[in-house]
Amino acid sequence: MKNIYVTKPFLPPLEEYTALLKEIWESKTLTNNGPFNKKFELKLARYLGVEHVSLVNNATTGLMIALKALQINRDVITTPFSFIATSHVVKWNGLNPIFVDTDNSTGNLLVDEIEKKICGKTGGILATHNFGLPGCLTKMDNLSKKYNLSLIYDAAPAIGVKINGESVLKFGDISVISFHATKVLNTFEGGAIITKSKKIKKKVDLIKNFGIKNEEKVTSLGINGKMSEINSAMGLLQLKYLDKIINERKKIYDIYRDRLKKSKNIQIMEIPRNIDYNYAYFFLLFNEGKNKRDKIYEALKIKKINCRKYWYPLITEHPMYINANLKNAKHLSEKILALPIYPFLEAYTQNVIIETINGSLS
Repeated sequence: MKNIYVTKPFLPPLEEYTALLKEIWESKTLTNNGPFNKKFELKLARYLGVEHVSLVNNATTGLMIALKALQINRDVITTPFSFIATSHVVKWNGLNPIFVDTDNSTGNLLVDEIEKKICGKTGGILATHNFGLPGCLTKMDNLSKKYNLSLIYDAAPAIGVKINGESVLKFGDISVISFHATKVLNTFEGGAIITKSKKIKKKVDLIKNFGIKNEEKVTSLGINGKMSEINSAMGLLQLKYLDKIINERKKIYDIYRDRLKKSKNIQIMEIPRNIDYNYAYFFLLFNEGKNKRDKIYEALKIKKINCRKYWYPLITEHPMYINANLKNAKHLSEKILALPIYPFLEAYTQNVIIETINGSLS
């Protein structure tokens, strides 16, 4: 068997993409807010049902820009249970991340724990929609308003996810999504900043273009965060297929859910009824903890099936961050395993995964 990874990018028909590349070649416009960039922003905003979208070259840059646009200049309360970039962007902005504990099922921040850490040094909150699943959104919004704190969501995998029929990207001051090759929609590399505020959108667009206002004026510090026309064209095509991509991922999810053995020692990922999910992930929680999780991880790896231990180790266990006693996040990181899920995952391969796990649980 060839190597199987936890995800594989969807790519549209090559002839459709090369037709768009031909237009780019003929126009000679490769970047700097070109026609494909503008069109992708507008169509993406319409698809998501949000007010303002600013495309960026990756979600990490997007989070860095978000912190600058909201003028956060004090400590940022954030999560230990995420991809490392979530906290790196805080450090890159010269700020101090303050880590608090998460729930014990999806790894989203506990709002009550955030409130305990709020003090005169607090400048904002950087939360996540872990695995694309939202936490207590209304409660989090109320908390940020109560203390007049900016609220950013690292919503990297959350494109297309809705709660009670509304996009999860409508919550907070800014949400940032990723279009990395590992995501449900990819532009090779890329991302987008979403906001309800026209004023914030203008700030974001200024910062992502070096702070340049016009040919003779630079009015703020900035960075090169622009998405190229080549990436934007891919995004437009991906958007055309996004509903199909999500439907294909759901088929894989349903097979796992239906065929993996029910056991008191394992929890199967469940989607709350009020969530329209994009099936970015399928994960298992091993109640017996790290040893059992790692045993199954290795059993699958021997068969060239590469699962992921999201998010192990915790951000706070890396040397550039202060370790903290965050029990829920620690326990979750030691028992979670993400299984391969992507459009057109071969039935034979999925069967091997399921039989290996079921066999190990017997």
